[in-house]
Amino acid sequence: MNRPCIIVLLMIVSAAQLSGNDVLSAEAITQNWQAEYSGSDSNGPTVIGHWQFDKGAETADSGRLGLSGRLDGAVPATAGKFGGGIESFPGFPIDDKHHAFMVADHPELSPTGAFTVEMWIKPKPQLREASLAYLIDKKYASKNDYQWLLSPPDPAGRRRMNVVLGFGEDTETFITDFLTFEQDVWQHLAFSYDGAGTVRFYQNGSSVGNVTRPGRLGIAAGNLPLSIGDRIGSNYGGFPGYLDEVRISSGALEFSPLTISLTVDRRVWRRYEPSSEIKVTVRNQQQKPLSGAKLRLLGPGWIDREIDLPTLPAEEEYTEQVSFDTTLRPDDYVLQGQVRVEGDYPMSREESLLLKLVPRRVPGRMPVLMWGIGSPDEFEKELPRLQELGFNHCLGFSPSPSKVWEAGKPVPTEGPVTINSVKDMLDSALANDFDIAASLYAGHFLKDRKDLSRVDRNGQPYQRHDCNAALPGLQEFSENYGRSVGEMYGDHPAFVAALINSEVRDSTHVSFSRYDQEQYRKFAGEEIPAEVTDKIGPRWNTIPDFPKDRVLPDDDRLLKFYRWFWTVGDGWNPLHTALHRGLKADGRDRIWTFYDPAIRAPSIGGSGGEVDVISQWTYTEPSALRVGYFCDEVFAMAAASGKPQDVMKMTQLFWYRSSSAPKKTGQEFIASPFDDHDPDAAYISIAPTHLRSAFWNKIARPVTGLMYHGWSSLVPTDGTHAYKYTQPDLQTEFKRLHRDILKPLGPTLLKVPDRQADVAYLDSFTSQIFAGRGSYGYYHDEAYLTLIHAQLQPEVIFEQTLLKKGLDQYKLLVLADCDVLTRSVVDQVLAFQQRGGIVIGDPNLTPAIKADIVLPKFVRSKRTQEDQKTILQHAAQLKSALAGRYEWYAQCTTPEIVTRTRAAGKSDYVFVVNDRREFGTYVGQHGLVMEDGLPAEGTLTVSRDSGHVYDLQATREISAQKTDNKLSWPVQLGPCEGRLFLVTPTPISSVQITGKESTPAGKPIELLVSILDPMSKTVPAVIPLEVKITDPAGRVAEFSGYYGAEQGQLPLKLDIASNDRPGMWKVHIRELASGQTGVAYFRVLDAAAENEK
Repeated sequence: MNRPCIIVLLMIVSAAQLSGNDVLSAEAITQNWQAEYSGSDSNGPTVIGHWQFDKGAETADSGRLGLSGRLDGAVPATAGKFGGGIESFPGFPIDDKHHAFMVADHPELSPTGAFTVEMWIKPKPQLREASLAYLIDKKYASKNDYQWLLSPPDPAGRRRMNVVLGFGEDTETFITDFLTFEQDVWQHLAFSYDGAGTVRFYQNGSSVGNVTRPGRLGIAAGNLPLSIGDRIGSNYGGFPGYLDEVRISSGALEFSPLTISLTVDRRVWRRYEPSSEIKVTVRNQQQKPLSGAKLRLLGPGWIDREIDLPTLPAEEEYTEQVSFDTTLRPDDYVLQGQVRVEGDYPMSREESLLLKLVPRRVPGRMPVLMWGIGSPDEFEKELPRLQELGFNHCLGFSPSPSKVWEAGKPVPTEGPVTINSVKDMLDSALANDFDIAASLYAGHFLKDRKDLSRVDRNGQPYQRHDCNAALPGLQEFSENYGRSVGEMYGDHPAFVAALINSEVRDSTHVSFSRYDQEQYRKFAGEEIPAEVTDKIGPRWNTIPDFPKDRVLPDDDRLLKFYRWFWTVGDGWNPLHTALHRGLKADGRDRIWTFYDPAIRAPSIGGSGGEVDVISQWTYTEPSALRVGYFCDEVFAMAAASGKPQDVMKMTQLFWYRSSSAPKKTGQEFIASPFDDHDPDAAYISIAPTHLRSAFWNKIARPVTGLMYHGWSSLVPTDGTHAYKYTQPDLQTEFKRLHRDILKPLGPTLLKVPDRQADVAYLDSFTSQIFAGRGSYGYYHDEAYLTLIHAQLQPEVIFEQTLLKKGLDQYKLLVLADCDVLTRSVVDQVLAFQQRGGIVIGDPNLTPAIKADIVLPKFVRSKRTQEDQKTILQHAAQLKSALAGRYEWYAQCTTPEIVTRTRAAGKSDYVFVVNDRREFGTYVGQHGLVMEDGLPAEGTLTVSRDSGHVYDLQATREISAQKTDNKLSWPVQLGPCEGRLFLVTPTPISSVQITGKESTPAGKPIELLVSILDPMSKTVPAVIPLEVKITDPAGRVAEFSGYYGAEQGQLPLKLDIASNDRPGMWKVHIRELASGQTGVAYFRVLDAAAENEK
């Protein structure tokens, strides 16, 4: 059945109306090949050689170079196509002798770019018995120049035209389909090479094939002579017939009176996506009108139309627009366009366009982004490895902002070549179910401009330059830049995300320009305080008359300034927002923006502006558990932003060698296993166990994606990058974690929120400003790790969040490094204590608050094993101090096995990670990082009186004991291993699939998958499912994949395509908690048969 297809007319465009590169060139105008070449067609500047073999001048070259030849086995023929010609004869195995016309080597016989070779031939009957028949040879056995021949015949006597081009180090062969070469009939043959990988073949003006070898450029010049009618050497393969009018020209010449082109912005679409219009253009290449042409458009399953074209004036074209039907089933489709003209030399010209329709994605795939790759070329090269390892996103391109800056408005950021390269990459990504993120670095562009410097109180630029991002006009520029990128690529579904101005804030500083001072004056009604000299305030103990209890009024002048500076004053957050808004303008909300490193700033909301996602990278040395602390700080930053904001987390795939395996010489030298191949490496691959631990610490939290940086430390590359590949097992572990664990469980994890915390950990902005505290995403994780090993699950909160939502939900409040607080925060804490809340402090706590439990202040000593023992000792002391005063919801009897719980309704998701470690032989000999793990076991307890426990990796229910309103079960973990347990209130008994029994092709069918308990009620949990839908031939259909079934149910709407296979379809469901399966069938009816009924 033909599918509906929109055909839109249609215009005839003259060459005079074409602009720029569309004007017809001399090469594009059809050569007058039916007549004998003369004048400039014979000796013009583009003619390299023209041999006509006329009587009396049999060996002469009519061209401008005068490259006369000699007969070497070929003989003159009096009856050529035009005047005389030459006759050649069959070679091996009939007569292994040379039958050629030879021309001595000349540099121009090896064209540096595009060129065309053509001739008239008249085959003799002996062609049937001949094997290879050479028309032109300048390559012979070398890897240079070119060779043109006819292949051995098929049973019907047809042959292929072969062209072999030499590129110096290797060759490429370009071949047509089988063609008929009539005996005793003159016929014109030609091939052209465009100097960029494409050979086009012609027979009597018809295009009979074109082949492209991407990446090829000009041929390599050789020094062999030119042989016409035979091969240069044995085994000889002369052409059994007559040859005339042999011409070699520069440029890729055209021989068809008509050309047809099929063009479209994209060649890959997602199902049901509105498709771009396909432009079909037929052009009259002649310098005279053309009548009687017919155009046929054929796309099996969706279009079959024949159109009588109007008379086309000389050098004019006819255009139509075709819409691709994206409701078809996912597959490869070919649109063929054929134009035919009858006459003395009937001519046809075909072009085809390969279109790919990919399935819509199963909802809920968790992004795994490689923060790297960076260009279309690198993406095409690395895509197989990216997917093999489990990545599904990467940074793919970084448009330059310079043209937008110059124009002062949205404009294309690059030229057509670069834009098309990016679009090709996006097509390739979409075809392979991969997503691309852009790096939008307007901030770095601005930082390079010295005229935008921040200035000190004397109006002089700081020695460490930084752009004053608050200056007028910069937000408008950033928005214009975002709009420019969105307008170029925003409609492509493979362009899904953008990194906004990464790592621009390190060198920020208070600027005292007139504009900055005026902006603060408008905000505060006063001048910038005289005490302000730096982006961080003066230490409290240096400020005269500072309150003895270190409690500041909420409207303190210095604190007011620093709140303003770190939210809007330094300009970066508003700049991020402007870029974000520009990119997402005009309805491009599906593109998500992200900013990192979001917590390399004091703990006050707004870092990253209004971006959709904030993230932070973490180095795992010396302990991968620190990933959890900094991840929780990012969540706190998002909570304080004032808008919904997701969190992703990045792991650095390399370590600084200085902090893991420092290079030493002399008596202090310590050998490392990579000394033989990368002795000077400054950055080395992390250990697989650290990757494993970091992975589990990230997915134990409700992150919406995982990010990684350090491609050249993960896989072997050319070795030029500073990040070195020194641990081959890292990529194996990466693949296991992301393909075997994250892929099936990711859709479920995205639907499971955090369990409401009853432990709060305050990150105090006030103490960071006046006491130099704060982690900045790297430091001071010791107290937090102590809490984790004490089996606590703290939530990091900022002062502004504390004041907004209070402390009512918490039982414990941890105040580490809270030297200075505001009056309102202190009042909240005191009220919390009065209600029975427990405050855990350290020796730095403001005197205004008396801690109920004091944690010893501890800072790492770089004696890693001793540091770990100290943290575990402090955790044990804390756990003992809390005994009888606090009830843990989830805990393990082994302190190195840390726990974390998320919850969906009445079901819990209990994560455990084994942090029992020792020194290994990779970097452990340096004493800084314990990179090897040890097995550990213990008993896991959850404070609920009933439940059924499922191991989501083993896909089975495990036995649990119920005592004292608690549920307990044993855990055994391998080195740095993690595990996820699902605890449901009712057991999983069966999988049920309900829905219609049939649907016509082209109509949807709705199914409902239910995970039931023994009472036939749905299990109230988000349950991971594997869904496989197959047609009668076993072909996997759209929406097969992994899901998270909320409240134990998954509705499935399957849009059966009109060209889907009729018959019995199968739906197979496997739930990944207990391993139960379910199967259902439905019939797809033949739509045509149903219509006939």
